[in-house]
Amino acid sequence: MRGNNHHHHPSPRPHPHPVPQRHHPVHPPPVIHVTVPTPPIVRRAPVVTTVVHHHDTVHSTLADRPSVRVYCRERPDLSLTVRDGIVVLAPSQPSDPYQHWVKDDKYSNRVRDDEGFPAFSLVNKATGQAIKHPIGPGHPVHMVHYNPDHLDESILWSESSTLGDTYRAIRTVNNIRLNLDAFHGGFLHRGVHDGTNVGVNDWTAGDNQRWSIAYYSRSSKLNNIAPMEIPTF
Repeated sequence: MRGNNHHHHPSPRPHPHPVPQRHHPVHPPPVIHVTVPTPPIVRRAPVVTTVVHHHDTVHSTLADRPSVRVYCRERPDLSLTVRDGIVVLAPSQPSDPYQHWVKDDKYSNRVRDDEGFPAFSLVNKATGQAIKHPIGPGHPVHMVHYNPDHLDESILWSESSTLGDTYRAIRTVNNIRLNLDAFHGGFLHRGVHDGTNVGVNDWTAGDNQRWSIAYYSRSSKLNNIAPMEIPTF
């Protein structure tokens, strides 16, 4: 018999005891108190916006220009004026600002009529508006917004040469057949009166189509102004 061969297995090694973990206390980060200075109170002044309207600028410009009076031969005691937005004739009253006009010849070198006479605008000092051509003969003129920096032929007029005296025809610059006309006047009617409307018509050679544009004396006060003849160039 074979001898019993006993294999001796080595005894298992004992498991090492776990190393006890050390728990370190977690401390929160220190709180740092920072003092923030209070910003100063800034009091701003209110912003004031100034709006300059174009018509105000026009009025201030016109105020520095010499005034003219416009009247026709049939009734030289009546002056061209604006009443309720309509161009009419009224008893001459130099203290009435609506009877004061500016003859603006800014475009006289650029625009001339068929006979070579220079163009001008008639601008009312009280309203700051200019006289505009109507749609045709027999129609009244209109008052419209005036922009001196904009060339608008519909507000440009011209004067003829003298008609044997100090009076002249006032025509639309782009059609000299249309003449400024105090309605219901002339040889047949002689009806020009206070409140007569003004428009344009074909030439009839009547005194209601013969006009004078006269400067008011600068040295005179508004309530005592003498007209002066405007020189023709």
